[in-house]
Amino acid sequence: MPVVKKRNEQTETRLLLESDEPVELPPAEVAEGAVVLQFDAFRQYIPELLEALRAGTVAEPVPVMLDGSTFVVHGATRSFWVKLWHAAGSESARVERVQVISCLPSTRGLQVIVDDPDDFLEDDDEDDDTDEGELEADDDDLDDDEDDLEDDAGDIEADDKDEEELPR
Repeated sequence: MPVVKKRNEQTETRLLLESDEPVELPPAEVAEGAVVLQFDAFRQYIPELLEALRAGTVAEPVPVMLDGSTFVVHGATRSFWVKLWHAAGSESARVERVQVISCLPSTRGLQVIVDDPDDFLEDDDEDDDTDEGELEADDDDLDDDEDDLEDDAGDIEADDKDEEELPR
């Protein structure tokens, strides 16, 4: 079992689970008080995590975390990113602490099927085309903005049809 014993007095009785490969976890005793949450919003999903750990599961290393001690534990509807500490000498049968870093909806077994990828791409291309009528309307708006120009002296020349001459 890939377990590393930490070398200070505070964690001497706990072993941090570390591995670069998936680890088969046997059914374990886990108290609700052993769970530490990164965010309180995860609290509602903790029973699902505890059920998975108590039944035994596979802890898979999180690929984007390069620390070797952050694992994904899959529940029925959620995937939990966790760090696990086991009691020393318990052969991973008693979890002393579970730190929940993240909790995401599970996408295991989800498959997206596109009948004809060419049809999908053609539909997507049609959405990107701009209506020519929209372009003409935008050009008219630009013409209105260009009517007010500065002359060589820096004064603003008014457009005769839109503005009246103001006394100076």
